[in-house]
Amino acid sequence: MQKLNINIILLLIAFISISIGQTITTKREFRAVWIATVGNIDWPSDRNATPGRKIADLVDMFDKLKDAGMNAVFFQVRTECDAFYDSEIEPWSFWLTDQQGSAPKPYFDPLDFAVSEAHERAMEVHAWFNPYRAVKKVGEYNSAFNHIAQTKPEWILTFGDYKMLDPGNPEVQEFILKIVTDVIARYDVDGIHFDDYFYPYSPKVSNEDSLTFAKYNRGISNIDDWRRDNINSLMAKIYNVIKAVKPQVKFGISPFGIVENKYAETEGFNSYSILYCDPLTWIREKIIDYINPQLYWELDHPKAAYSKLLPWWASVVGDRHLYVGHFAGRFLRRNYSGSKSELGDQIRMNRNFANVHGSVFFSARTIVRNAGGFVDTLKNDLYKYPALPPTMPWKDSIPPFPPKDLVMQFDTSGISLSWEKPEIASDGDRARAYVIYRFDSIDSINLDDPSKIVQIVNASKTRYRDNFSMKENKQVVYVVTSLDKLFNESKEYAMVSMEINE
Repeated sequence: MQKLNINIILLLIAFISISIGQTITTKREFRAVWIATVGNIDWPSDRNATPGRKIADLVDMFDKLKDAGMNAVFFQVRTECDAFYDSEIEPWSFWLTDQQGSAPKPYFDPLDFAVSEAHERAMEVHAWFNPYRAVKKVGEYNSAFNHIAQTKPEWILTFGDYKMLDPGNPEVQEFILKIVTDVIARYDVDGIHFDDYFYPYSPKVSNEDSLTFAKYNRGISNIDDWRRDNINSLMAKIYNVIKAVKPQVKFGISPFGIVENKYAETEGFNSYSILYCDPLTWIREKIIDYINPQLYWELDHPKAAYSKLLPWWASVVGDRHLYVGHFAGRFLRRNYSGSKSELGDQIRMNRNFANVHGSVFFSARTIVRNAGGFVDTLKNDLYKYPALPPTMPWKDSIPPFPPKDLVMQFDTSGISLSWEKPEIASDGDRARAYVIYRFDSIDSINLDDPSKIVQIVNASKTRYRDNFSMKENKQVVYVVTSLDKLFNESKEYAMVSMEINE
């Protein structure tokens, strides 16, 4: 019996090793980065640089992210009750212009530009908000006269040199709702994203909101339950306003990776009772479209093992999408002493779970700089082929129509394709992008094979040049499909083939 048990254990270890070591490719996978603007972590690298330099750096960043295989970005537009976009509600960010409240000169709108650049590359852009943080560090810079900490000090909770909006104040909820509504109404963003800063990490809230609780407890007797309900009720309002104003916009949140230690046998920070973060309610009540937990630890971390946390999250996510947050900046540092394949092994493990839909990396500069040669690994292996973001049928399941009149022209240096735009779909959607496939023969057409995707291009383009060399007696077949705003793909496609006989 003992020998049998040893054999079973050895087989299990072998299976896990094979699962993590193999590379599974999929046509649908969310591949994103956080572009952090607070503290000038990712962009702009120099807040005193000219707008022209900032714009050029952002273009370069998008080029490199696209080249690395990314299909989405989380662009931080609100760091401390400020704005990386043209807002009449909150002041321009200090991290953009070195003076809170001062607009870029010459003028440009970073969010509008980011949306344009992302869509040009057929990538999604999610506007990333910090919902409650008002002042990250008192005295770090001068606040604008119209900053909320100046105009509504009664809305502020103070923890040493940290200030935040009071989640229990109904006026605060309406204020945040107004800000999100303004952005989704005026900008063509694909998603709204909230990070993990709810109640503060340290020090933990104690009696700072006791007066708010006494005034606005809504009949809830336990202050901890009330705090969680403050967060949950705002998240539900955000989801509902998105559905009302622009229902195709996605809503997701990135909580701390551990909810309660009892769930995945961890021994870490308990966000349910410290941050009052309650993602299981968001999932159960379907008030988010995706959950993006920050699983920032190694596969075998002694207190918070990725190999334990990932299966637990996969077991609770239901029909909502699970995108894993990876701490690329830590695992790819030169002085990181752990396994050099840690990040790649995590991605491989993700792909063994059908309801793990992708990855988000913190942060963009790690990918842009190809830290640790990780981008080389992505391009040559893990992200060797392009991927489409996964669909969300609860938001939109109606596919677009395919492009029309696909034409091929061949010369000695390659092949040129051109087509006509498709008709508008029954739900009013136009094509937002096209997928170009190349096959060896008509019999080999398989749109589920990502290795056959040549390129995904913005719908403003109806031409494509493929520097593909034809061989003698070789047939080539091109297929072009349409994608709508939620990346539903047309059921039918345009096809053209050519065979060279010499």
